[in-house]
Amino acid sequence: MARRMARGVGAAASGVLTVGSAGIGVLTGYLGAVTLSALSTRAGGPGAAPAPAPTGQRFAILVPAHNEALVIGRALAGFAALDYPSELFQVHVVADNCSDDTAGIVRAAGFQVHERADTVAPGKGPALNWLYRRVRDGDWPFDAVVIIDADTTLHPAFLRHVAAALDDGAAALQAFYGVRDAGDSTATAIRYAALACRHHVRPLGRTALGGSCGLFGNGMVFSTELMDGRQWTGHLTEDMEFQMELLLDGHCVAYVPGAVLEAEMPGTLDAAVTQNERWELGRIQMARRYVPLLARRAIRQRRLRAASVDAVLDHLVPPLSVLIAANAACGLGSLVTAVIGRRRIDRINLATSAASSAVLVGHVLVGLRSVNAPPAVYGALWKAPRMIMWKVGLWRRVLNDPGQVDWTRTTRNAEDR
Repeated sequence: MARRMARGVGAAASGVLTVGSAGIGVLTGYLGAVTLSALSTRAGGPGAAPAPAPTGQRFAILVPAHNEALVIGRALAGFAALDYPSELFQVHVVADNCSDDTAGIVRAAGFQVHERADTVAPGKGPALNWLYRRVRDGDWPFDAVVIIDADTTLHPAFLRHVAAALDDGAAALQAFYGVRDAGDSTATAIRYAALACRHHVRPLGRTALGGSCGLFGNGMVFSTELMDGRQWTGHLTEDMEFQMELLLDGHCVAYVPGAVLEAEMPGTLDAAVTQNERWELGRIQMARRYVPLLARRAIRQRRLRAASVDAVLDHLVPPLSVLIAANAACGLGSLVTAVIGRRRIDRINLATSAASSAVLVGHVLVGLRSVNAPPAVYGALWKAPRMIMWKVGLWRRVLNDPGQVDWTRTTRNAEDR
């Protein structure tokens, strides 16, 4: 009797592990396909392409800023150093509900600042809508809008690369959004590695497969023809929402790896909590809303079918930390059941988990190699297990209690010094 019950428990465990391993296998298979596709493009690292000659494209650079006095100076210096005719771009900063000297610093640097006081509709999305309307109604005509965060530094050739992409017919663009000062801390180095995959390898592979690059909230460029009549919402991940609405409207986002910007990332895990909670809850909400819509579109319409399927799979892939942890749990469970039960399905599950592990390791290594990651980032990988457990715990909290997550400004590193 006891032996029969043990066999029943073992069979049930094998069934659960089979479902888990198969699901993880599908997601890692998608990442593997994207990684191989990125490699097949033979594109260099971010910024590797030579800067094209300046074109006649005129840009309005919009910068949403809320109490950014400690960090905005580096962004302003980057704008001043842009290798693009000064008469073809303007910088407009919206000092949104600021209580510090953000506006004064922008004025002193010679750029235009627009002060907004609206406690009813605060946040990045409403601030950008307000600023875009003001600039669009002004006397200076422009062809495209560039959205840059206040803690960001643009590389000098940024506008040259996006201008060339606009000339080639793109209407929505995403630049390479990397991490500044990667060697400052373990948390920053791990974030650098994550964005090498998320912001370079996956956009390269997805666009090569016929998908949309995605929007990452910083370094986004839109033609005025595309932007007019559209609005940002106050959602936690308004960039992802905007990308999905563009795709449903028939527009893919092009990736421009030559255009490079780098932003500050929290130097400690404590400082990164609110930012990551906001991102993860927003991603979960976007998946729930758009996966059914995109799946139906992929079935019913041939136009942009590949992009719709790609977007569904991209939504279903959790953060790499969570995927790695889930695969490790399935692999360990499959090893135990394979040793105890000696079933063929258990050996298959174990092999599936091993293959998924190889794909995940390869994905990360390709990401680091593709952006010429500094030695400090490779050195930080030995601390990745701690970061993985931190992210899994955060994800569990967000799933269990989504009501506790709200938009909170991320603490800047300078504020901790």
